[in-house]
Parts: sequence; C-alpha cells; structure tokens
Amino acid sequence: MTSHQFTFTSSRYSDGEEGTSLKADTCDKCDAISTYGFIITPAPPSPPPPTEEVGTAGGDVPEAAPRWASAICLLDHELLKMVLSKMDCWEMIRARRVCRRWRSAIDDIVSDCRRELTDQKTRGGEVPVPVTGLELVVKTQDQPKLTELRAPTAETDTDLRLVAATCHALEKVNLRGFKLRASALRRLARANASSLRELTLPAGISDWQLEALLEPLKALERLDVSPPVDSSGKWLRLLPKSLKRLDITGSGMTETPVYHPRWPTSGLDVGVQLATDTLLDQLTALATHTVTGLKIRYSRSLTPEATGRLLTVLTTLKNVTLCGSGFICDTVLVAFHGCSQLDTLEHYDTRPLTDIPALTQSEVAAVSRMAVTCRKLKTLFIGSSTENCQAVLTALHEADLGCDGGQSRTINLWVAKSLLDKLTQPPNGSKIYLGSYT
Repeated sequence: MTSHQFTFTSSRYSDGEEGTSLKADTCDKCDAISTYGFIITPAPPSPPPPTEEVGTAGGDVPEAAPRWASAICLLDHELLKMVLSKMDCWEMIRARRVCRRWRSAIDDIVSDCRRELTDQKTRGGEVPVPVTGLELVVKTQDQPKLTELRAPTAETDTDLRLVAATCHALEKVNLRGFKLRASALRRLARANASSLRELTLPAGISDWQLEALLEPLKALERLDVSPPVDSSGKWLRLLPKSLKRLDITGSGMTETPVYHPRWPTSGLDVGVQLATDTLLDQLTALATHTVTGLKIRYSRSLTPEATGRLLTVLTTLKNVTLCGSGFICDTVLVAFHGCSQLDTLEHYDTRPLTDIPALTQSEVAAVSRMAVTCRKLKTLFIGSSTENCQAVLTALHEADLGCDGGQSRTINLWVAKSLLDKLTQPPNGSKIYLGSYT
C-alpha cells in the first residue's frame, strides 16, 4: 500500500497567535507535543514489542510501566486503529506525535479513509459529501482547487484549523458547524482573499473574529451574518466595495436570509431581520457604499426614528421593503424625500387586519407627499386594511404627480388580492394603476 503525504498547518491554541508550518515530527515522547503543525508522512515499520526483562536473583528489577501504557502496548495494530479512530480528528492527528506505533496506525486510518472515499466516488460517480472531519481533511488535500467549503454533515463542531491553510481557491464558504478561532479565520481569509465570493457565518461569532475574517477579503459579493448582541458595528466598515448582497440577522440568531428582491438592484442589496434600533444606527456606516436595495422584517422592537435615520443616509436606495408595524408614519415617509432614485416601495403591516389602526390624515398626506417628492417612484405595494388602502388610493389619485423627464408619471399601486374588489377603481385617465398581489 502506498502512503500519501498530507501537509497540515494550524495555529496554536491561543487565538491571537499565528500557526507555522513545521517539519515532519521525529520525536516519540508523549511530552514533546508542544506545537500543532504536522505533516503526515509514510511511517517506518513498527518495531517488535520489547520483551519483558526478568530480574536475576539479588539484582534490580526494572521499574514497571504505567498500567494504561501497558494496556495500549498490548493492543494489536487493528485494535489500536479502532481506538484512535474514535478520537476527534484534530486530536487524532496530534496523537501521531506520541510514538511510532500511533503514527503508523493513524497513517493507516487516513489511507483507509481515502480508499473509502475513492470507492464511493467510483460507485456514485460524484465526489461524496464529507461526513466526518477526517473525510473533509482528505477531500481538501485531494482537491487543492476546491471551490466550496462546508462542515461535515455528521459533526457539529469541526475545528476550522484542520483546513484553514489547505484551501486556496474557495469561492463559497459556509462556516456554520465549525469551531472558529480568530487565527484560523484570518488564515482562511488570507489564503482565499481574491477568490472568495460568498460567505455564511454562524451565530455566536464575536466582533474580533468577524473583523479578523473580513479584513483581508477584497472580492466578497455576498455575506450572511448574525452579529453578536453587543456588537460595536465596526465590522461594517470592513465590508469590501465588491459586496452585492448583505443578509443580517440581529440578536445573535441564525435565520434564513430575508432579502429576496423581486428585481435585484445594481448596487448593494441589504436584508435585515430581528433588528434593533442599535443595529439600524450601526448600518448607517453603509452610507459609504451604494446601497440600492433594503428589506427590513420581523423587527418588532424598531422605532420609526431609527428607521428614519437609516433611510435618511441611504440616499441611493431604489427598492425598499418594510415589513412590520408602524412603518407608514410621518417620520419614516419624510425620510424618503432624499431618495431621489426610489423606484419601488413595499409597505406590509404584518398585524392581523382587525388590529391595524386607521391611518391619520397626516399619515395619508405623508404618503401623497412622498409620492410627489420621489419623482422616479413607479411601484407602490400596500399591505394594510381595506380602509387604509382606499385612503392611500384616493390620496394618490388626487395628488399632482407631475412628470418625470418630460413624460407623464404613472404609479402602479398593488394591494392584496382579497381587497382588490373592495376598492374603488381609479377612473379612466388616472395616473394610478390598481393591481393585486397574492
């Protein structure tokens, strides 16, 4: 059987230190494990177990070895492999440094894993999805141009240090299910700084881990992140200009991304859920980007003031979706006046229809003024009660929409299909088209 050489580099256990690539280990003492870089090389033949020395009469009897050492020495090669294979992958590879017998057993475990994966690929015709950390390590070694990385399907805490230094062409990375250390994150980001396009991060990642990962990335286009509850928001200033989509789940929770734009924009699309006022205030740092799409939902603790502050600074917005209660109010609608490129606005009140209060005259007037001020507004979705939808429809019909670029303006007003027949249709010649969505 031909042994294959594996090269691993990793960090020390201290998160702030960088790991270094080390030469092949040649030490056989247990107390020599002082570093964590390793190279798997063909192991020399295991020497025969030492024969027990028998003391002569009146002579010294050799000191007895510890019981656990004697027990392991009694295991044959296959049993030793069985025991060592139960270890965590990171610890198992480190265990190669204990002695020659362990090194030989672990090298055989790796070879067996490679052979099994090859057989699966031969039978199935596709590269099998890694189930264990060891399978992931073998896959990354055998595919130096691997473009996608995700955690093994049968493990929930795989150490990222196992693969951080061996992947150099990744385009998509999902770090949910990995044990993260800042040094490993930094190493992974630096090795794939120019190739990584999509990145998904788990809840619980700290600010300094997030910053260590984002700082080297220069080509990132999509980021799905759940920042910590106490985040300072500094990581937002590290986002590259190449970013096209940012999905944020607040409160340190991992949820399905919320931003599914009807019409993806040409700039940065931002989706936020479970947001707080603090998070929205931090998002004002995105004013240095060309944010053209914004979607906010499932954010019950938001105040109109925080929403208004964010909208005021994101003046390049084209498509906006606001799902929740209290978004149709003077404070929020006035904030749109600076969005000269606004094309599509969606307002959905997520409360039961019976719980939605009637819009005040001031709020209805604010909708009308917003439509007049945002000269490029063409599409307006309203998810509210029949009374409120009728009030908005009437106000828009009576508003002087003027022209856009010398052409007569028409606004498409969309309401829930169940409400369409209950509303008064605009007369012929109206600048308002009334339609329904499902």
